[in-house]
Formats: sequence, C-alpha cells, structure tokens
Amino acid sequence: MKYLGLALVTILLLSWSLIITGCQSREVEQTAIAVGTAADWSEDSFVVTVQLAQAVTQEQSSTQESPESIVLSERGQTLSESARRLNLLLPRLPLWFHASTLLLGEDLAKRGITDIVDFLYRSINIRHNTLLVMTRGATAAEVLQVQTPLEPHSAAAIRRILETQENQTGIYVPITVDEFLYRIATPGIDPVLPQVTIIIQGGQKLLKIDGMAVFRGTEWAGELNETESRGFRFLSPKQIRGGLIIIPAPGDETRFVTIELISSQAKAKPILEEGQLRMLVEIKADGNFYDQTSPLPLVNLETFNILEEMTAHQMEKEIYQAVRKAQEYKADIFGWGRLVQINDPALWSQVEKDWPEVFSQIAVDVKVDFELRRTYLTDRSFIIK
Repeated sequence: MKYLGLALVTILLLSWSLIITGCQSREVEQTAIAVGTAADWSEDSFVVTVQLAQAVTQEQSSTQESPESIVLSERGQTLSESARRLNLLLPRLPLWFHASTLLLGEDLAKRGITDIVDFLYRSINIRHNTLLVMTRGATAAEVLQVQTPLEPHSAAAIRRILETQENQTGIYVPITVDEFLYRIATPGIDPVLPQVTIIIQGGQKLLKIDGMAVFRGTEWAGELNETESRGFRFLSPKQIRGGLIIIPAPGDETRFVTIELISSQAKAKPILEEGQLRMLVEIKADGNFYDQTSPLPLVNLETFNILEEMTAHQMEKEIYQAVRKAQEYKADIFGWGRLVQINDPALWSQVEKDWPEVFSQIAVDVKVDFELRRTYLTDRSFIIK
C-alpha cells in the first residue's frame, strides 16, 4: 500500500506538471514580451510605443543569434486607447507587465502629466518598481528605436545605465513609478525624473542620461544639470553609496584628486527663528582617496585633513546649486514641506497653501562632515615630474 500511494502521488504530480507546461506553452505562443513602453504627445493625440523582444526561432537559437527588438507605435485619444490599438498591428498580445522601463516624451511631460499620472494609478499592467524616465530633445518613440551597444533592447539599456552609474559616477537618482506617484500624491514634495537624450558619437547614435526634469506638482518646471543633479542626490534622506567627487590637489590647483564616495546620508530639519523658517541640513559622509594627477605627496595626515575639508566644501557647493535651482522653479523636490508637516503640523497648516512661494524664500544652512577612510594600494604618487 505504501508503494501504491507513492506511485499515485508521483502520477498526480507528473499530470499537473504536464498541464501547467501546456498552459505556459500556449501562453508563450500567443503573447509577446514587452521590454519597455513609451508615451508621447503628437498632433493633438497620445502616442503609445512598445518595445517587444523579438521571438527567436529554433534555427536562430541554434546559430546563437541575439534576439532583436520590435518597436511599434499607435495613437489615440487616451493612453489606454493608444495601447489597445497596438493589437491591430500585432498577432500576439503584449505582456505589458514585463516592461521594466517607461519613457515619457518631452512634449507630453511639458504639456502636463495629469493624464499620465491617472493612467499610472489605474493601470494593472504597470509594475510600481518600473523605472520612469523623461526624454530630452527627442520623442520617447525615437529613443526606443536607438540600437544600444552590448544590449539588444534600448529600454533595458536605459535601466541598466541608471543602475550602474549610481554606484560608479553617483550623479542621478533612479526614480520608480512608486516613488513618482508618492511625490505627486504627497503634499510638500515635488517630482523629479532622470532625462535620457540621443547623442552622436563616432557616427553612431547612443543614449545618454543627461540632467533631471523638475516638476511643480503635475506641471513641468525645468531641469537640473549634471552638477545640480548630483547635489540633489547628496540631499537624499536615504543612505547613498558610490560615486566620484573631483577636487583640486592641495598645493597644485591645476591638478586633481578623485575621491570615491563610500556612503552619505543627509538629515534636514526645519527651524523657526523669529518667525522665519530655515532649513538646517547636516550630512555625514565618508570616502576613499582614489587617484591623483599631481606628483606631490598627498597621502599624509596634514594633507588628509585638507582633502576632507575640500571634499566637504565641494559637496556643499553642489548642494547649494541644486537648492538654488529648485527654489528658482518653486519646486520642493527635497520634500522639506513634508518635513515641516511632520515636525510642526500647526505651522504647515499656515504655510501649505503658499508653500511654493515659502519654499523659494527659505534660508538653507548646509554642513557636510566628510571623512577619508583609505588610499587603496599605495600612499605614494607614481606620476613623474
């Protein structure tokens, strides 16, 4: 009886596996994987573009050919209609939920993002960990058409560039759909998005992350350049890791030192003094002496103290640049209004209605405490004078 029961269980499991496998096989044959999606505004209508992974035949698989992308667009009076009309072109149903990158066209974003926000809130086909990016100088459809090196799908390439640069260069903050919707729905904090543009290098089109789009509520307000974007990242209340800070070499200002950021975290606190609101920002950061272009011996206790002060000053400088630009746009991308609401609800009730104006006038004090940890493999310069 024992062996009979075991045999029955085995047969049952095999039967279920065949049923499940059959269902999956039919689904694969009838569907297509969406790698990335895009939304534009053109000629008084919405344009939705999808990048699909090219189905690989058995012959292509045997020759180890890389799958390519198929990029298709359709237009409509709403985003949903535009997306559904793609089924007039496709013999397979797109699996939108697999898309890991969503691009907003510059024209659509500058028109106002109320429609896209409503779509993001309602759609069950968009994952909230999908990365959201705005295009600059090109439509979202044009960006998806670019063939990217080392990655057959440009939508996936954009996501990987954003994720890789965060640890390597430490300039831009990737923004998910969930983070974007939180900033839209929460009083006292405004949205930002990384921007992607098309550049020409060596006669070839490439995609590059270039600046961050700034919104005041659902309205486009302007953009941060590369330095201001890094300043914005330094103000993150979450711990950030990775990135480079370039400072002049002490005693040799025409040469430079590279400092690698290990970690950094900002704490902002609203302070009310004599009826005036100000923000006190304190940042604790540390990093490594990564390399130098000066032949001077820079690795000693005295010089290290100078390097720490110079690094802190450089971080403060970039932070102030980001703050000034955000205040110019009257867009609280740092969430300071939210901090006022948490720390002093009574004060927030007084200033909430006029917060963009109040934010633009807030005095800001930034203090960075930076500490060097290590110098990697050597404490001497190998540069020959």
